[in-house]
Amino acid sequence: MAMEKKDKLEQKKRELEAELDSIQHELDDSIDRVRSEVSDKLDPKSFIREHPLPVVGGALLLGFLLGHKDRHSSGSSSASDGKFTNTLLYELKRLATKKALSFATDFMEQKIDKKAGRHFGASNGTTEEQQ
Repeated sequence: MAMEKKDKLEQKKRELEAELDSIQHELDDSIDRVRSEVSDKLDPKSFIREHPLPVVGGALLLGFLLGHKDRHSSGSSSASDGKFTNTLLYELKRLATKKALSFATDFMEQKIDKKAGRHFGASNGTTEEQQ
């Protein structure tokens, strides 16, 4: 009788060890998948490949905004020419910023709509917007 209990305990021990090994293997696989997905999402090259237009637009806008410095012109140009140029550049920057923000907002809204559609489904009976 004691031998039967010992055998049952040994059997149960082996089953639990096998289950623990299985759980450990599943956790390792899950961690590897998450690590791979995170590294893919944080990889600048893959982000640029997935979103080339927003990246190029952002780079152009950033380069324009950061690259332009108010330069005092020397030489034959008059003060009124400098004021006109500065005003024109200011307005161009303002317009470019407004367009970039509008583009970024539209882009993010599309991404959010896609994510929401995947998570909630299109079961509400409405049709998608006509473009």
